[in-house]
Amino acid sequence: MYVPPDFEVADPAWVLELIERFPFGLLVTGDEAGPSHLPMIAEVRNDELWVLGHVARANAQARSIAKQSPATVVFTGAHAYVSASWYEEPYVTVPTWNYSAAHLCGTLRETDAWDVVVRLTAKFERGGGDAWDPQRLEAGFRENQLRGIVAFEMRAQRIYAKAKLSQNRTDADRIRVIARLSESPDQVAAQCAQDMRRALRR
Repeated sequence: MYVPPDFEVADPAWVLELIERFPFGLLVTGDEAGPSHLPMIAEVRNDELWVLGHVARANAQARSIAKQSPATVVFTGAHAYVSASWYEEPYVTVPTWNYSAAHLCGTLRETDAWDVVVRLTAKFERGGGDAWDPQRLEAGFRENQLRGIVAFEMRAQRIYAKAKLSQNRTDADRIRVIARLSESPDQVAAQCAQDMRRALRR
C-alpha cells in the first residue's frame, strides 16, 4: 500500500480500533489460492497484534493455512468520494477519495477452530438476551460443522496503516469536506466525516 507521510498512521491502537469497527476484511495469500472475504477479530499479545478467523475447508486457502503461507490481511474503514467543487479553489485541484485502511502482513498458522468460533460469535452476538450461543449446539452437529472449517491466526509482522482524510488540504477545505460528508445520506460517508473530524482535532 502506498502511504505518503501525510496519511501514515503509526499508532497500533488506531489499527486495533479500525478492525474493531470494520472487522470484515480480506485475506490474501501469495500462492494459488484467491483472496477470501472474512469476518476477523484482532487482539494484542505481548505488545504484538494478532488476527484470527476461519475459512471453509473446501477453500483453497485452507491449504495455505496448512502450509503456513505468508499472507496479508486488509481492513478498510469508512470512505467517501470528495468533490473538488467543495474546496475554496475547486479548479486548481481535482476530486479524490478519502478512506482509512490497514494492511497486516505475517505468516498464517492453524489454530483451534472451536475457540475461534466461540470468540467470533461472542463478538458479533454481543451477549444480548436472544444471542445465539454455540455452546448450546448438540455435540455431534457441532463436531460435524467444525470439520468443515479451518481456523487460523496470524501475527502482524509488518503493519501499513493509512488514514487519507484531507490532511494535505487547508483547515478551511477540510471543514468544508466534513460539512458536505456529514450531510450525506450515505452512512459510510457520514462515518468518514466523523473520522475526518477526529483527525482535524489532532
